[in-house]
Amino acid sequence: MSLAHPSAALSDRKGALGLSAAFAETLLIAIVVAALSMLRTGYVFGIENNLFHLPIVAGLPSEPQYHDDAFMQSLRYFASGIWVLLDNTQRYVGDTGLVFLVLDCLSRLLTFIGFLACASLLGVTTRRDKIVFSLILCSIGFLDGYTQAGTGGLFVNYFTHSEIANGTSLFAIYFAARGRFTVAAITLGITFFVNAFVAVWIAPLLVAIAISLLLQAETSFAAICARTLLGLAISAPIIYPALHAILANPELGKPLGFDYLAYLHEYFAGHSVIDAIALKNIVGAAAVALLGAVAFWGFGADARELRWAYLAALALYLVGFVAPYLSGSPFVLNLQLLRAGTIFYLLAGLAVAALATSWLRDDRSALFLPGCFVVLALGIEGTVLLFATPVILLLQYQRSAPDAVPDSHRRIGYAALFVAALILWPVGAWGNFRVNRLYGQAVAEWTDIGRWARNTTPVDATFIVPPKPAEDAAVEPIVIALSRGAVFEFVSHRRVWVDYKRGAAAMWTPSYYPVWHARMIELAALDSHAARLGYAARNGIGYIVSLCETLPAQDDVVFRTSHLCVSAVRQQAESL
Repeated sequence: MSLAHPSAALSDRKGALGLSAAFAETLLIAIVVAALSMLRTGYVFGIENNLFHLPIVAGLPSEPQYHDDAFMQSLRYFASGIWVLLDNTQRYVGDTGLVFLVLDCLSRLLTFIGFLACASLLGVTTRRDKIVFSLILCSIGFLDGYTQAGTGGLFVNYFTHSEIANGTSLFAIYFAARGRFTVAAITLGITFFVNAFVAVWIAPLLVAIAISLLLQAETSFAAICARTLLGLAISAPIIYPALHAILANPELGKPLGFDYLAYLHEYFAGHSVIDAIALKNIVGAAAVALLGAVAFWGFGADARELRWAYLAALALYLVGFVAPYLSGSPFVLNLQLLRAGTIFYLLAGLAVAALATSWLRDDRSALFLPGCFVVLALGIEGTVLLFATPVILLLQYQRSAPDAVPDSHRRIGYAALFVAALILWPVGAWGNFRVNRLYGQAVAEWTDIGRWARNTTPVDATFIVPPKPAEDAAVEPIVIALSRGAVFEFVSHRRVWVDYKRGAAAMWTPSYYPVWHARMIELAALDSHAARLGYAARNGIGYIVSLCETLPAQDDVVFRTSHLCVSAVRQQAESL
């Protein structure tokens, strides 16, 4: 017995979404709900991984002051076609912040269209269902931010190319489920262009869908191969820029001079190594995985291809658990299979939102109240473990539920929806706003320092920036935000000696690791401002940026913002 009450259109789901008035309607709904989703998560320019993106956009690796900067030169091999297209565009566009905002909106829109395409395979085909489904999606707590065990990006608060691949991945799954393997292969090529890792993650899911269709005799092996090869041939020019950036890397395949697994633990093992992840986050990810499985079970055979894709996504994630213990190869570890949990998170969100949508179709049915409670539970952040249990119980409830229910159930259900829409959603949006405001303040301060540096310091000036606070340190949130000055070099065109996040460059240019490692160790050993001044003088570093409150005195400060002070080194060093 299927729990979802599929619509009549579901019987013809292989052609559920076409270029028609229905698609125009889908696009309009996706635009509106993507805007609501952006309102919920907010947007900040110049944070986190923008540290890698903004120098490319500004063309910094080609500027003479960076000709021997190992980090900047490594960005020539930052293999995403998005940044190949945007390379050195700052001089032509001017307002990169606006460009990133537009791209972020388009990325979010693409993801919602992909969700709606896949949802059409689960019976979400009427206008009302599309609206309800989309509104549920943009209020699901576990789709905000990052996956709990793997730190894959979902609905995040800044623009990065990897989240574009969320939408293209959903489209690849959708086309494969419809048996359109030529288009699925082209979409896979587009995904490779955006982020090669994500394309690797998606490929096994498409294979699983193909096996499902073969077992049901809905296609043939020869047809799948022919269509897939045609799609890959068509997508070859799309794949080429990213593939060329990978193959042109002179360090590709060369032996390492260090323990790569140890490096990941030193830098950030959360994408790749399960023992670096807190148990509560592993349990949270398991709860989401269980929730998705239960929701797909609720659709029965109607979700066959998507269910196969989901199981393949879970299997890939589980391979990520054991891979680091079977191989220390950078190639294997750089696939970041724990980060691939992004895919099963997206599919779990798809399934539970579609199931809840089907339960909310009739407010006089026995499923309406359980559906309302599911929506309410999904909107409560920080309680992911609670999501799976109610759904499992509600499945049992549906099987024994009477045909007629009291009017009180309708009133309670609408009250639950009211709380979800008018209390939980604004609370979630407000929490994101508070975080974004801190990061926005930090970006503004680093922008001010960057402008000052560009206007008043020598072109070859080098800066030491504040260290990343220790994971267990009790520091103010603004301190954490200020430790991530991704926008500084973009604005200033002045070199930074080292910072924690630059360590990622060792993944694609391992020769940078000794430089990064040595500088990080040296700076960590300096226990006073005077020691940092001496270190800077010995290494020809002209300026140190510090938290003003950490300075014993500010005699050497030449520029300051609300929280950050810039100390000139050379003048002070002469008196040391």
